[in-house]
Amino acid sequence: MQISTYSVEYSHQNNKKINLPMSKYRKPTQIMYAFMVMLTILLIAPVLAGGGDPDAARKAWPMIQSGALLVDVRSEKEFSEGHLDGAIHIEWDKTDELIAAIGTDKQRQVVFYCRSGNRVGKSIKVLEARGYTNIFNATGLEALLATRPAN
Repeated sequence: MQISTYSVEYSHQNNKKINLPMSKYRKPTQIMYAFMVMLTILLIAPVLAGGGDPDAARKAWPMIQSGALLVDVRSEKEFSEGHLDGAIHIEWDKTDELIAAIGTDKQRQVVFYCRSGNRVGKSIKVLEARGYTNIFNATGLEALLATRPAN
């Protein structure tokens, strides 16, 4: 018996073979795929939208308050639209400028932020490869502002 690409052969207990068209199974599968895509979008959208991770931002505040170097690695335009008090601005891909700002102490505590944490992550990888160890990704400005301690 030849089975078309749109049907499946099914053998029941009495060994009787029947041919079921795949169209019966296509619709539930399509619905399941659509559901999975929507679920993925809902889970990823907050990350893509930016803002940062509030938990990471909360962990950054004690470091900032104890005098860590605070570096905003966003674009000049983003920085000029608003930034944390005391932050210096060096774009994420200006590695030599970042190193100059940190200085020779590779253990100096440094807190970086951008919009979502993505650009900081790229900067930190490069700096860690060069031996810097006490650097922290505070993720995004919005998360830092939302978790700023009242003082």
